[in-house]
Amino acid sequence: MRAATLAFAAIVLAGLTFGSLGLLGTGSYLAAFAAATGFSLVLVPRARPPIATPRIPIHLAMIALPLLAFIVAVGLVQSPLTLYDAVSYHLVFPARWLQDHRLSIVPTPFSDPAQAYQPGNGELFFLWLMLPFRGDLLARIGQLPFLLLGAASLYAIARRCGALAGHAAYAPLFFLLARPVMEQAVGADVDLVCAATFLAAIHLGLVAIDSDAPRDWALWGVMLGLFAGSKYLALVYLPVLLVLPLWRGPRLKALWAIPGLAAFALPWYARNWIVAGSPIYPSSLKVLGLMVAHGAFAREAMNNSVFHVTSPGLLPAIVAHAFGAATALVWLPAWLGGLVVVAARRRWWPGAYVATVPFAVLLLFWLAVPDNGDSRFLLPAVGVAMVPLTFSFGADRRWNACLHAAYLIGALWILVGAPRQLPMSLPWFMGDWLALDGLVSPHSLPVFAAAMAATAGLVYGVRRRPTNAVPPLIAAFGIACTILAINAKASYTKDASSLLTLSPTYVRAGMIDGWAWVHRNVTHATIANSGNNLPYPLFEDDLTNRVRYVNIDRHADWRFHDYARGRKDAPVDAPGRLAKASGQLMPSLPEGNAESASRPRYERWEGYREAWLGNLRSAAVTHVFVSVLSAYEIDFVSHNTEGFPIEDDWARTDPGAFTLLYENGQVRIYALAQP
Repeated sequence: MRAATLAFAAIVLAGLTFGSLGLLGTGSYLAAFAAATGFSLVLVPRARPPIATPRIPIHLAMIALPLLAFIVAVGLVQSPLTLYDAVSYHLVFPARWLQDHRLSIVPTPFSDPAQAYQPGNGELFFLWLMLPFRGDLLARIGQLPFLLLGAASLYAIARRCGALAGHAAYAPLFFLLARPVMEQAVGADVDLVCAATFLAAIHLGLVAIDSDAPRDWALWGVMLGLFAGSKYLALVYLPVLLVLPLWRGPRLKALWAIPGLAAFALPWYARNWIVAGSPIYPSSLKVLGLMVAHGAFAREAMNNSVFHVTSPGLLPAIVAHAFGAATALVWLPAWLGGLVVVAARRRWWPGAYVATVPFAVLLLFWLAVPDNGDSRFLLPAVGVAMVPLTFSFGADRRWNACLHAAYLIGALWILVGAPRQLPMSLPWFMGDWLALDGLVSPHSLPVFAAAMAATAGLVYGVRRRPTNAVPPLIAAFGIACTILAINAKASYTKDASSLLTLSPTYVRAGMIDGWAWVHRNVTHATIANSGNNLPYPLFEDDLTNRVRYVNIDRHADWRFHDYARGRKDAPVDAPGRLAKASGQLMPSLPEGNAESASRPRYERWEGYREAWLGNLRSAAVTHVFVSVLSAYEIDFVSHNTEGFPIEDDWARTDPGAFTLLYENGQVRIYALAQP
């Protein structure tokens, strides 16, 4: 755990340092890590104790290892198209930073403006993974290490709460079996990064409380900083972690955590405050009702969203979806039983804290998160909520055997599922949230069963001869992932079938066809993207293309915060504008100005063909990729009868400068004549 914390911290620190100096690149990282390696060899004795091979419960390994192999194979084959936000900005930012060799605020037009200003520790990790191959071969499954970090943290927390090794393993197993966790692991979002660092911070906090050693508190602070620097959501849940030094009496040595927290989180928030005016830009910051920093809009504007839920009756569906409906059915009775056992045995520390965390996170989620209808924001609570499943084991062997059998049956049912949904009336965007589909797609169940049998035989053999068992296990896992990836690639190419049952991303087929055309025909180009903020596939796998949004007015280099300074007090709409302010899939609040709208669209208010063409020339653009506006934008942004934004009309009516190369119902691609 310490090694994982320090490794992630070193990657983030290198990214922040080199990115600020304009030195992002393979050479700078190699030099820095070579120096760090040499320094560590001087400080640490060369002799290493042999790695102890854990005694893996066969019935758990035969579920967890095949599922991990399936996750790797699906991620390699289908990612980054498995998660919408990955191609919208999570992979876009590191790709742009790597190409420009420095950190910058990358605009996110036709989308949520807050995305451009989010802290980016997770994106710096993706950038590091892009370095070896200058592409996303590794970054597309960049959250997989954090799945392992979260699982290891849960195991350690359960052990600290008194669970035996064979019982503690159920916490990470059911965390892995939660559908949102599995879906995050096959893609390149940062929600699993956020959840895993939250779980690791709990474990390191418990260690620091037990030892009260400055170095342990300092390491806890490093993980707090990595967590707070993962996304804005972390600030909402940070108080749950900050109470740890106070839980069993104030620990003054916990002040050693401040440097790490500041080093790995503060740079992102300080940048926003200096550049844009608020540390949590574009939202304003209030403390006890007093305005501390002005952003582009008030926090209340973010509540004007179709995903802001006010009815407590929907909370059970939101929680169930956070676990996956099938997993929730298995988890709920086991969790309740664990809480009863904790109360009966009076194991208050640290069991009471661990049991309280999910309630605290849920309360903060409901009261403080604007889009509290988005259940993935509950992933930190989902992880901690798996630990009480281990509390129910005791000294009675027969009782323990029954629990093992029940958990095993439940885990197998989660994998297989059932073709039905739990009955409940839900809003349109929650339509399939309570589906009981299994994690493994039906046509892949025979393959999964074979993998389970092979894993059981392998683990049995390793347990009989545990000496030097780690290398064969790793080799066997690598071979299995390779074979599965090859077969998954063939099946996905043939009929788009997948080893795992994944939620749809709702990326339109025409958009994917347009990306495929670019992949076949465009390379070493600079592409201007407009219509949707889904630019990542245009970069190509090896980042040979440069992709950017080009402003349509005379402010070629302005970003969202530059526009906001002069326009946030203006009305939400006015004659002659090309866009109007709104909430998220909601009209703007009545009698409000642009500051009351979470999607003001300042950069789209004005547009001039000559200015746009000049901006394209200045950016050395060679191609223009225009797509039909999404449902989030179509009612608020000027467009033609086919749904394309105004850039399409400008390009189509200027054949001297633009040549139409490709079109379908969703996409048009133009070549720009060079002067």
